Amino acid sequence: MVKPEKTYRLWTFQSVQSIHELKSKGILQANWDRYLETGYFIRAYRWMVKQMANNTIDCNQYSPIWAWHSCTKYEQVPTLVDARCLLSDRDLEEGIQTIEFECPASLALLSDYGMWNVMLSDIFYPREEDKIDSEMVAKLFATGKKHFRRYDSIQATLPYLKLEWVKEIRELNLKPNDFSYNEKERV
Repeated sequence: MVKPEKTYRLWTFQSVQSIHELKSKGILQANWDRYLETGYFIRAYRWMVKQMANNTIDCNQYSPIWAWHSCTKYEQVPTLVDARCLLSDRDLEEGIQTIEFECPASLALLSDYGMWNVMLSDIFYPREEDKIDSEMVAKLFATGKKHFRRYDSIQATLPYLKLEWVKEIRELNLKPNDFSYNEKERV
């Protein structure tokens, strides 16, 4: 009897344009040209792609797709607060939806969102990648349930998103310049 492959239930916020691409091509891959070449995010994202490759996850010259695994509780869906913290008014004006999907665990690299933000501000923004040490990397990728503390969040990076993995695509109940949303509402 063949044991079924382990999967993760994940959530990602994507533009209407990206969702159209996913539906028409059956796969969503993120192109590097959507980022400023000189921006510190691109250096950080390229570093994450190397970490994915170290874990046998090949992005094939594409930028990773970012998703949520756990928000404040292990394996819990994000809230509108989580979405609003990431999305600008411009993003919301152009149209963002939530994609809930289940993918093979072998294609998703999980990392601690809080530690990732520390690395963005303390390492990648000031261009001090040489300060990344093994202890920092170990903290970043310590994402098992036994490491999870209340109010932690775990993100996932994937090489692509397949339409066949999608469980639901739904509207995001947020509007530009409006902060009167229900903070506990799940996306």
